[in-house]
Amino acid sequence: MILWIILTLMVALAVAGVSIPLVRRYETRVDQRAATLAVLKDQLAEIDGQEKAGVVAGPEAEALRVELRRRLLVESREIHAEARPIGAQNLGRFAFGMAAIVALAATGLYAMMGRPDLTGEPVATAGGPAATEGGEDVDGLIRGLEQRMEANPSDPEGWRMLGWSYFQRGRFGESANAYRRAVALAPTAPGFQSAFGEALVQASQGNVTPEAAAAFEAAQKLDPSDARARYFLAVAKDQRGDRAGAITDWVNLLNEAPADAPWAPDLRQFVERIAKEDGIDLAGRLKPAAVAAAPVASMPVAGATGAMPQPSQEQVRDAMALPEADRQAMVRGMVDGLAARLQTSPRDSDGWVRLMRARMVLGERDGASAALKSGLAAFGDAPAEQQKLRDAAAALGVPGA
Repeated sequence: MILWIILTLMVALAVAGVSIPLVRRYETRVDQRAATLAVLKDQLAEIDGQEKAGVVAGPEAEALRVELRRRLLVESREIHAEARPIGAQNLGRFAFGMAAIVALAATGLYAMMGRPDLTGEPVATAGGPAATEGGEDVDGLIRGLEQRMEANPSDPEGWRMLGWSYFQRGRFGESANAYRRAVALAPTAPGFQSAFGEALVQASQGNVTPEAAAAFEAAQKLDPSDARARYFLAVAKDQRGDRAGAITDWVNLLNEAPADAPWAPDLRQFVERIAKEDGIDLAGRLKPAAVAAAPVASMPVAGATGAMPQPSQEQVRDAMALPEADRQAMVRGMVDGLAARLQTSPRDSDGWVRLMRARMVLGERDGASAALKSGLAAFGDAPAEQQKLRDAAAALGVPGA
């Protein structure tokens, strides 16, 4: 209603602006000038009479006549300048017609170019799920998967892909439900249990719930090297107050990680940071860092606490088998998910660094600059974290760093 009231007022002002100049009353000023003109003519006749009577000399009378004729000429020109080609009655009709045209044209233009069907919801924030070009592509993929699962609800792989797609869009509750269906149909499938647990963690705002912990434990029984399960089980320890035990588990995970594990650099930074905050000495406990992976591969899934292992090898293989357009849409969806998570949990400097790196890899330099500004604002009271973000942005070539 507020929008329509504003639009109505705008149209009314436009109508008034068009019609008021057309219906202004000029008759009073015209009548006054006509009276002045008549007086001047009477004065001319009076001078003629005075000259004949000998009251005014000839040269003086002629000078008066010249002045009166000049004034007559001026007054006549002003009257002609304001003369209107349309009569007063017809001009009122013309003004009404112009006002109607303005109102109809404004309404028609809004009907063609406006969006009266939209609600009054705020525009998505920069970097949010609806802010990127790939958002509609990912939503289209999700709709296709939903239709596929309605037709074939006994397909565990379909439920897994739907859960993964929901996760990239930040729809964590729906992601957990889809993964739950996949796990029920194929409880021993590689990667299903840990993906289910991760969705549950995100849906519970980063808390490792008992159901999530059970999923991670099941995943670890199936595959003791499941990095995601090991990571979140350590998170569960940390949330129970066992920070030292959690760091030990994370250190073991890093030491046993493959040399090219794309998630290892982020996890290492996270572990070193919290160990420093708690005064825990890691000297001799961590093996030397491996050479950093390529930027595209090092783009991790958004996590509840700091760094997080990548999707399983099966998920990566499935994603690589998709058409290029779909794969790009999913990559954008992953970046969107990270950006959305940082909007709700901005106190994550490593997350802002990952987002800047991802934006630069995608060629979104303005998006990387916006991520830097948002990260600096989130750590307005932490100069050390701000400097960390500036250093990372400078290394990545982020504009404004």
